[in-house]
Amino acid sequence: MSLLYSDLPVYVGAANASSVTESSAYVPALSANVDFRAQLQGKRFLGQDVASTDQFKTTGPREASISIQSILDPFADAAFAFAKSSNQDAFFPIRIGNNTYQECYLSDFSLSVNNFAPVTMSANFVSLAPPTGGNISGDATPYGGSAIPFDPDDIVYGYTCSLSNATQAVGNVQYSMDYKKTFARSPVYTLGAANASSMLLNGVESEMTIESTGLSSLIDFSGGAISSSVVLNLTNIDGTALSTNLPNVGMLNGSRVVTQSYNIAGSDTVNTRATIKQIDL
Repeated sequence: MSLLYSDLPVYVGAANASSVTESSAYVPALSANVDFRAQLQGKRFLGQDVASTDQFKTTGPREASISIQSILDPFADAAFAFAKSSNQDAFFPIRIGNNTYQECYLSDFSLSVNNFAPVTMSANFVSLAPPTGGNISGDATPYGGSAIPFDPDDIVYGYTCSLSNATQAVGNVQYSMDYKKTFARSPVYTLGAANASSMLLNGVESEMTIESTGLSSLIDFSGGAISSSVVLNLTNIDGTALSTNLPNVGMLNGSRVVTQSYNIAGSDTVNTRATIKQIDL
């Protein structure tokens, strides 16, 4: 019998932890994807046929990448600890159903904000210690067997959020916003080990793209400097914010508008787009 989506809840544990506490790690996920890959290369030697029983050699460690797409709800705020700036060096345990992936490092996360749609977050991780053997197993008692305190009316929507100081880059009316933070990492290998022991953080970059009805000023070769922070405040209809791990998302003073574009169609208004970029590390 196939596993249903209700058998595969998603949990993201605390920073540098090895296990998850379901009541504080639950993610209201829309989808989850896991990809395993073995790094193999064919064994080919001059003057010899390829042996059918020994065709490959290993050229690197096993790799497992995890992608999660989720809506935002204040009750699940603790599960988004991976997005907190102070945790950017940390790893996290991720459980999907009853399969736990250890030492998961965040590659990037992004937010998509549209007015009458739920705000969605997408996050990509690399696991240094994924499970091997066994199979895909479900969670018979999601959320520790208790009722998940999920209320659809508490979801964060685009129209319940606010975007401050965006007129430095675009017009007064903003249609939508996309935000992405990317983490560049290098795996650390030790002699005698088949897998990486940790990952070093090499750089962090943020990017925000806003669609609007105008542009504040056309940029030159050096882009357009932002003199005050452009901040997205994430709240639901009750005004409750994701105060622990996503209190404010935005671009700080000193970031720059790096791309602009606009288009116009018959019987329509001008549609503009501006991208702001920031080097965090």
